[in-house]
Amino acid sequence: MELTIKTIRGITVTNLIILGLAGCSSSPAPWTQVEDSPWDAKYAAEAKNVPSDSVVTDSSLNDPVLLADPEPEPIIMQEPEAAPAPEVIVPVIVKDMTPEQEIMAMPADSYAVQVYASKTAASIEKFKADKGLENLLTVKTDRSGSIVYVLVDVHHERASAKAAAAELEIKTGSKPWVRSIAGLQKIIAE
Repeated sequence: MELTIKTIRGITVTNLIILGLAGCSSSPAPWTQVEDSPWDAKYAAEAKNVPSDSVVTDSSLNDPVLLADPEPEPIIMQEPEAAPAPEVIVPVIVKDMTPEQEIMAMPADSYAVQVYASKTAASIEKFKADKGLENLLTVKTDRSGSIVYVLVDVHHERASAKAAAAELEIKTGSKPWVRSIAGLQKIIAE
């Protein structure tokens, strides 16, 4: 069978006429029907499952509901009080007590300002002498099997530790790390 341009054109025109007649059927397309939505059954089922506002089985549901926060109390401005001096915890030095034992004896909710860390105690001592930090503790810690010496300043409260860290940053030129004594105790105990 040999196809010619006339045959192809004839088939195309015939198909277009058939499609045009099918598009002009007497009933509209299903998606244009408002009353015949496939979602109507779903919406009707959801409407049945929604509880009615008129049926109350629990007496606590009749209590009034506060929709807004209560009026805040007025704020009375006062003169700021002078900030207390930072409280420094002076470790209780018992004869023959190592710095590690002093840290382990401190309350876990205290704070340490870690100023410097080194693999050698000599490096820590040189840093202390160069920066005038002889009153700080040198503590031997274990970091994954490697000995690291840290230079710390101990404080009872986080606020005083942060204030001391700011002063030590100015004095040393590097930013100290405020950490909990509990965290320091953990790496000493390893």
